[in-house]
Amino acid sequence: MSKMLGQILAIKAFRESRAALAVTRQRQVLQRAEARAEASQRQLEDHRSEAERRERALFDDLCSRVVRLSAIQDVHLEIEEMRLQERDHEKALEQARAERHRQAQTLVERRTEHSQSLQVKERFVELTRQATEEAAWEADRLEELELEEVAEIRGGRVLRERQQEEQETP
Repeated sequence: MSKMLGQILAIKAFRESRAALAVTRQRQVLQRAEARAEASQRQLEDHRSEAERRERALFDDLCSRVVRLSAIQDVHLEIEEMRLQERDHEKALEQARAERHRQAQTLVERRTEHSQSLQVKERFVELTRQATEEAAWEADRLEELELEEVAEIRGGRVLRERQQEEQETP
């Protein structure tokens, strides 16, 4: 029984260590997702700053001289292109945030799984400890019984020897 509990405990310990490793790996995945979200945020902010600077420069250039309608249209097209790029950066940021959220949720799940596997392992540690204590107690009890039996046998032999001595001595 104790050997079987030991084997089950080894399996539970293996599962618990696997769950702990999954938590560690998921933490790393989450950190990478957070880094991507932060990078996307920085890229969006950098693009917005650069687009604003570029837009001012384009309008300043238009205002500083006499231009044709085509030059104004070119500026509007360039500004529209910058806005499209900004929307692309915003989409990338939202995707990165969504991925970060998914990875955070997965980390919560992995921690829950680890906690559960740890509790199961601890229960089997306790069962194994109890089984070991009971086996030791049973071994002690059997040893005491054997000692009592030996004492009874010796005591019986001593009694018979005394009785024989009493019979031989009239």
